[in-house]
Amino acid sequence: METNKALYDIRLSLHELAQPLAAVTGFVDLMLLEQREDSPLYQDIQMINERLEKVLEIVAHIQTITRSAT
Repeated sequence: METNKALYDIRLSLHELAQPLAAVTGFVDLMLLEQREDSPLYQDIQMINERLEKVLEIVAHIQTITRSAT
């Protein structure tokens, strides 16, 4: 029973982590749309976007693992 509680807590924490990350990713996407590709900021914003997407992929992967563990 303790394992189920731990998995539930992990899933809840992952959800709470993913929500603000998704919001920030949306904001960064908008920033990319507002920049020209030759802007000095464009590459930096694109890198931030790629890193955020990678973190969201990791969160989703861990969520899948915790779902299959129950």
